[in-house]
Amino acid sequence: MKQTMLVMAYLRKHGSISQKEATEELGVTRLAAIIWKLRHKCGFEILDKTETARNRFGLPCNYKRYYLP
Repeated sequence: MKQTMLVMAYLRKHGSISQKEATEELGVTRLAAIIWKLRHKCGFEILDKTETARNRFGLPCNYKRYYLP
């Protein structure tokens, strides 16, 4: 199955996805590129939100979480 289809199926099942989830669950390492393709070439409306978490050193880091409306 194409990675694009994997990401879309995951979004439909779980409602959202982050890069960490994409890598660990689907083996997808370029999530932003797939989201771009889903938005601009396939016409899906996918929202995003910047979230903050702590990394393994205890420092804050930002990442995107992508949602289906």
